[in-house]
Amino acid sequence: MLLLILLILVGTISGVHISDQNTSWTLTNGNSSIFVEGSVPGGVYTDLMKAKVLSEGDFYYRYNDLNYKWIGRSNWTYSTIFNVTQDLMTNSRICLVFDGLDTVAEVIVNGNIIGNADNMFIRYVFDVKDFLTVGSSNTLEVNFWSPVEWAASKYELQAENYIVPPKCVDPAFKGECHANHIRKMQASFSWDWGPSFPNMGVWKDWHLIGWNSLSLTDVLFSSTILDTMPSTPNTDLMPAWNISVKVFADATISHGSILGDLTVALDGTEIEITAPMSAFVEDHVATLVWNYTVPQDTVSLWWPNGYGNQSLYNLTVKWQEADGIESSSKKIRVGFRTVELNQELVDESYPEKGRYYRVVVNSVPMFMKGSNWIPAHVLPELVTEKYTRQLLEDARDTHQNCIRVWGGGIYESEDFYRIADELGILIWEDLMFACSMYPTDPAFLSSVMKETETQIRRLQHHASILLWASNNENEAALRGNWYGTASNFELYKQDYVKLYVEALRTTVLKEDPSREFVVSSPSNGLESEQEGYVAQNPYDDLYGDTHYYNYLSDAWSWRTYPRTRFASEYGFQSWPSFKTLKDVTTEEDWHSTSDMLQHRQHHPMGQKELDLQIGLHMHLPPLSDDSLQAFQHYLYLGQVHQAMAIKTESEFYRRGWSGLNDDGRGYTSGALYWQLNDIWQGASWASIEYGGRWKMLHYYVKNFFSPVLVSPWQDYEKLMITIVSDLTSDINDATLSVFVYRYDDISGPVKTKLENVTIPRQEAFVAISYDLWDDLQIDQLCQTDVNDPEDVCFIVTELTSLGEEISRNFLLLGKPKDSPIQNANIQVESIEQVSESLYDVSLSTDSISLFVWLETDIAGVFSDNGFIMTSKSHKVKFMAREATNVDDISKSLDIMTLSETFTSSTTKVVNNLPEKFLHENDIRNLLYDDEF
Repeated sequence: MLLLILLILVGTISGVHISDQNTSWTLTNGNSSIFVEGSVPGGVYTDLMKAKVLSEGDFYYRYNDLNYKWIGRSNWTYSTIFNVTQDLMTNSRICLVFDGLDTVAEVIVNGNIIGNADNMFIRYVFDVKDFLTVGSSNTLEVNFWSPVEWAASKYELQAENYIVPPKCVDPAFKGECHANHIRKMQASFSWDWGPSFPNMGVWKDWHLIGWNSLSLTDVLFSSTILDTMPSTPNTDLMPAWNISVKVFADATISHGSILGDLTVALDGTEIEITAPMSAFVEDHVATLVWNYTVPQDTVSLWWPNGYGNQSLYNLTVKWQEADGIESSSKKIRVGFRTVELNQELVDESYPEKGRYYRVVVNSVPMFMKGSNWIPAHVLPELVTEKYTRQLLEDARDTHQNCIRVWGGGIYESEDFYRIADELGILIWEDLMFACSMYPTDPAFLSSVMKETETQIRRLQHHASILLWASNNENEAALRGNWYGTASNFELYKQDYVKLYVEALRTTVLKEDPSREFVVSSPSNGLESEQEGYVAQNPYDDLYGDTHYYNYLSDAWSWRTYPRTRFASEYGFQSWPSFKTLKDVTTEEDWHSTSDMLQHRQHHPMGQKELDLQIGLHMHLPPLSDDSLQAFQHYLYLGQVHQAMAIKTESEFYRRGWSGLNDDGRGYTSGALYWQLNDIWQGASWASIEYGGRWKMLHYYVKNFFSPVLVSPWQDYEKLMITIVSDLTSDINDATLSVFVYRYDDISGPVKTKLENVTIPRQEAFVAISYDLWDDLQIDQLCQTDVNDPEDVCFIVTELTSLGEEISRNFLLLGKPKDSPIQNANIQVESIEQVSESLYDVSLSTDSISLFVWLETDIAGVFSDNGFIMTSKSHKVKFMAREATNVDDISKSLDIMTLSETFTSSTTKVVNNLPEKFLHENDIRNLLYDDEF
């Protein structure tokens, strides 16, 4: 009797039995010629590296993406032996749960096939109780088919009816074909910025779970405002909220209902409520819904970066079955905020002027300043929480408040979204469909609907999620006939609507009606929907968002760019620094035309386009110069071009925040450049190199995304100065200083203008305009015997308030290659340690210096870089990310300037083309001419 009582008491406090197995895994290939230790979570490439089956050194070394193709074209098996206790076997239901299988797999327990997988993004639950035995000799095998071969077979099967294009990626990608026929990271088959390494493996956690009632899996959270929201951030007046908590659980029964108690507790408040509840069960999934009103002043608002605090609360949900024997709990972290994508007409009287595409958070309209995110490594298991945090903090520290998770990668890790919540970075979340048409057979639709359900339920509670978007560029691809779909447009349009609208849109809105759903990006938003979801012109500047790339026009001219409602993609390539590139290359690769660089350049015509853009404003090192110095100069010039081009474009978009042109263009409400991070050491659009080193662009991002921006721009003979403010309060005592400098005079500005300005909140306005000739007198002050005045002088603007600098910027009136830039002698005068990781670096120069670039082998970030030295001395700070000292920094510090690259070049040519050709109108034909 005492033993029976003891067992009952133990039962009353027991929870769901999760048997996390610390087992050893083995990995074998299809013909058993390779037998090594395996890792779970993990993947085949990682395990082969650990076992030294693959060559030692950096995984991305030289041509390894070609050398390792055999891996993705082979079948592999992970196997282990695990223990099953008698206690576990007493449960009514026992399941083997995989949070992620990459990708096409057969799961075998004790010789029995218990299930199959074909989608990297689905959580799989397999019933296994009938196949288990008590003891430590239970076997588990996960057989993975080659994703390359499987995708090809699916393509061939589909092609019997009709082709779902593209048949293959561009040869420049050096990748594999038919990624659109397998539900896997699309970029693992390669992209125009990344390599092909189609991984396989148990890439997320697995569990053996036993229970008798419910095992909680996901908690969805939504909050609806009851009172009027505050008009400005950080106000003491907090609203009251109606919150809804929707709980999903794996159930022991397939259909019916289960009685129990649900407890919901919100940490940091007095809310902890228990209520009896009946869980509705369908297909072994139980659903519970709990609603409650949170009183005013109980919680604080969550704000995006730059607008207020990121208040977050732990929400714990606990289920106790009716007899009190078993419980299950789940904890999430939530924030209280409202998010709206405003698509109202900009002018009710003139509907033809289009619609807004403006994000409003907590009733505050906000300009979305940010970037696009790609996978941080082609092998997800190698991305650490530390590296994810560093990249997101680098975005936060450059005033970014929005990141778009691009649809050709993965639904990111829990770390990613948790850190975004903490940093106040809104996430534009694409579903994982990109740059392709996709099948719409019943099996495919069923799989992607389950995928969407899995991911929405996993991610929905995060305060950082801004909106869901079903695909990247597929509306534009269909309408633009990128893949030959015009031959049967109605068929492919029917498939498009069937997949993204009828299947995915329906699934997303069912799971999360609290957020906006965008069918595609770019898209005209509501206008596209009214045109049957495929607009005649998905790039219409009067609606929605646009992706804009133009490598053939002058990228340093604001006139090149469209005045769009929302720029969700735009950018220019550059190569990473030599310090990053040298680790995966050898000396024979260190030339701009080397075979290695051609291999790493996956963008078709990318090298020629980059050379063209550099040559429009600067001098390329002669192709005949194969010195290391020339190669380093080439890499540097590419980063200068990228920084200047995206600076020009981003400032143009920010200046468009307020007001419309006569044709209705304007009210630009977002600028998300392509792209934040890199997947490997190669040519790409990233502002942060693989490994975390900032490119020159990322330093420029810090300036052009500053909360208050002073932006000078030239309108023919006029110098216009626009001030943009994201602040929610006015600045009434600002001083605007405008300086005119000569490139050949370090003594100081040759002209200065001072203006008193008031900066209204949340507005972009032209603060002042000057005539370059009459007001600034550059025709007199900027003369030489051989140069035009605009090539001799440049403009520096500075905005201060109460003696503090708010914003500083510059405008080059002419092209540096035509300017009398002097050879600068820059010296490091001193390096002083300020604190454990902070150092002051003092520089001197004897000439005006453009694009002064500091590099060190020590991991860290400078307070400013790529700057113009307009005085003989300049000081920057260096924030080290690793232990170091003054001597180590001094020994490894390199400095490069534009004048250094000029003096090393002997001729004004671009790829041996006379400079005059670059000014002709038919530049596109020139670029693609065979002789070029």
